[in-house]
Amino acid sequence: MQLEAIDVIDRKIIDQLRLDGRRSFGQIARYVGLSEASVRQRYKRLLDLGVVQVIGMPNSPKLGLLEVRLSIRVRGTTVDAVAHALSALAPVKYVGACIGAYDLIVDVRCETQTELTAFLTDTLHTIPGIAVVDTTNILEVIKDEYLWSGFRDPVGRLTRPHPSAGSRPSGS
Repeated sequence: MQLEAIDVIDRKIIDQLRLDGRRSFGQIARYVGLSEASVRQRYKRLLDLGVVQVIGMPNSPKLGLLEVRLSIRVRGTTVDAVAHALSALAPVKYVGACIGAYDLIVDVRCETQTELTAFLTDTLHTIPGIAVVDTTNILEVIKDEYLWSGFRDPVGRLTRPHPSAGSRPSGS
């Protein structure tokens, strides 16, 4: 199945949701130059395609959670097999295949040091093919921004909604 084309307007809608996932369809419509109904329809299509999801992202250190990033080299099996095994584990929040010194980048979030230690020393060893694991502890989130460059507002233009702004995207 070929993915339906995502155009400049779709990217602008996604960018606006990335700035504020609670932004109303009316606000987004004014920004992209479409009707509210058109934005709602495009949003639903993007959800149905699995291109976008609107969620709350925790700042783990501020919540007192432990978050680590694992850089993993795979040997003796496929990267896909290891990625799927890791994806099935509850503390694993992100798995990305990559090229370079490592085959996988994995984000793990745990509530306690004991849980994190058990995951790193016991659970990881049950997955065949993990040859090398380098662990980096996330102490503080300094920047967490994933915007497409070229789709941002011109300098000086207001992009944040007023607190009394209308309805939120609900996915329906």
